[in-house]
Amino acid sequence: MKVRLYNLLIDIFLLIGVGIPLIFVGVLDTWRTILTMAIIVFTLIYVITHRLNISENNKFLYIYVFGVLGIVAYEIIKGSRSFNYSSYETFYALRQYLWIILAIPLYYIIIKYDNIDKFLNSIINIVLLSLGLRTFTWFCNNYLGISIFDNLLYEYGNLWGRNGNQRLDATSLIGILIPLLFYFYKKYKKKKYLYSMGFVFLYLVFVSQTRTLILGYAICIITMLFFEKRSSTKQLIFQLTIIFIFALAVNMGLVDFILNKLNISLNDGSIGFRQYEYAYYSSLLLNGKWMTGLGIITSLNSEGNRLLFGNLNTQMYLDDLGIFECFLQFGLFTIFLYGFLLIYIVYVTLKCNREKRYDFSFYLIGQFFYIAIVSIPLNLFGIQRIFSVSIIIAIVCAIHHNVIKKVKVK
Repeated sequence: MKVRLYNLLIDIFLLIGVGIPLIFVGVLDTWRTILTMAIIVFTLIYVITHRLNISENNKFLYIYVFGVLGIVAYEIIKGSRSFNYSSYETFYALRQYLWIILAIPLYYIIIKYDNIDKFLNSIINIVLLSLGLRTFTWFCNNYLGISIFDNLLYEYGNLWGRNGNQRLDATSLIGILIPLLFYFYKKYKKKKYLYSMGFVFLYLVFVSQTRTLILGYAICIITMLFFEKRSSTKQLIFQLTIIFIFALAVNMGLVDFILNKLNISLNDGSIGFRQYEYAYYSSLLLNGKWMTGLGIITSLNSEGNRLLFGNLNTQMYLDDLGIFECFLQFGLFTIFLYGFLLIYIVYVTLKCNREKRYDFSFYLIGQFFYIAIVSIPLNLFGIQRIFSVSIIIAIVCAIHHNVIKKVKVK
């Protein structure tokens, strides 16, 4: 009974994380606060009521989670002193980073599954449900003139559009969905996963229109193909040919041509605006401030908001800066946030290969390259994507535990 309850609660967290409640009531900011409070209460109750088996503990899990919390605590104090945050402003600035603690109970819940794939498949179903609802909302608004699920449609406001059409985000878990779909397709050979991959690609091109995600999708799939366990020379040649064609297409400008034909121009004003943002925010990191960053900044605070506005009469968004957003606020601590996570994924991948768990290493390779590529222009620790970090950590740690457990049984 307890196991089912915990699974249900995790599913609810995932549903909130991908914006499903927005079709009923409330706005995004409210649900983010609800998610924060729910995760804190759930984690505390789970840890207090469970005797966490030492043999099931994962050192990386605790080092990373508490390391992140320590860094965030330091930067929130620094930001609070610099901008005179009120108690509410402090919570508002801190809110998204507290989601990381979900990784602890989630890890223990996942390893209780008879098969990790059951949990992974539930992620797929929930994210696809969200993308399906978003596609329906987008189509009704842009092509039928019918406004439906307004809170979902205007999740980021009515100015989040391109070429006259309202866009919808691909959710915070899109970075987990893409490698998972290909992992399930290669492992179970079911066409529904292949069709789902096609749907996700079309969503990124037409509904989300996020160039970085389109490129990240392509690179993720190609690298998973390339590093797949090779069983024949023909397969290796095929993989190398695909990579060669992709590289040639990029160098010859074919990708730019296709995106422009789809009205996703690479030559719009957003490029120049981002260049201004980089120059402006870089100028704030003088006199050694780059070492530990400026502290966590929130636009809710009047001083912080003035800093974010800069010298323009329009709002600038830290999320536009990609990984530099992380460096601006955390300085060299960014190396721990990104580096430790990516190194651990590589470590678990190599361990899976040694134990001939090629199914897990196949997924992990895709997850690694997606993070490494997409996080450069889209910060993994930004509020739009950080919810996925706790899920990724829990999955990778659970896979590691699964492999070690199998080795001990032998």
